[in-house]
Parts: sequence; C-alpha cells; structure tokens
Amino acid sequence: MTTPILPDIEALTLAAIRARLPGIRVVVDIPSDWDATRPLIVAHRVGGAAEDARFLDRALMDVQVWYRDRRYASMLARTVRMALADACRDQFSDIEGALSSFTEVSGPWCPGPEDDTGLTRFIATYQLTARPAHRKEM
Repeated sequence: MTTPILPDIEALTLAAIRARLPGIRVVVDIPSDWDATRPLIVAHRVGGAAEDARFLDRALMDVQVWYRDRRYASMLARTVRMALADACRDQFSDIEGALSSFTEVSGPWCPGPEDDTGLTRFIATYQLTARPAHRKEM
C-alpha cells in the first residue's frame, strides 16, 4: 500500500473561497498587478503541523481581505469565514484531498486604514484540517 501524501491545504482553501465568491480575486500573495479598486482576498498558511503525516494536516491559515470600502471589506471577510466553515463541514475536496475541520483562532478584525492608500484590510486566522483523498491502487 502506498502512503498517502497530504493535500496542498493552501490550494484547497483558495478553491473553497473561490467556489463561494467566484467574482473575487483570491490569491496566496498580493499580486504586483492588483487593481486596488477591486477587492482582493489573500490566504496563505502561516503555521500548523501534521497531526499524522499520513492522514491529517492541521494548518493555521492567515486570511486577509483588502478593499477601499470598510463596510464591504468587513462583509467580505465575514463571508470568507462562513465559506471556510461551510467548506469544512461539507468536506470540500479536490483530487488531492478534503478539508475536514474549521476552528476560528482570531478575527476578522481591522488594524485600520493602510497608510495613505485609503485601503481597508481585515485579517483573520483559522485552523483548518485536511486529509488526503482515498486513492485506489493500480
């Protein structure tokens, strides 16, 4: 039997958010070509560890929502929270594996306007777990 490889939890997280918010740009890093007149969601792993390197990864995911309108940014951040909670409850999956558990660690909260740009950023941290897909041996 082949030992399964844990899924790319960042890719699963991005896909789950995109499925709920198809018109919003969702990325791992702030892109150099970002048009700040459009909302942006940045989600990436900032920690965590595999509970069992064969079967369960528990990741801390930093999620940031950027936009110039504070109220809309807040709503979008809260929508992302529910998208991830729902994705874990529903076992959102791709070919590599599935999300399986959601815990809110912090957020969403706003540190204030970013410099003189007039942009608002909401930050949240979630603990997500993922398990590998069950694959049949060939």
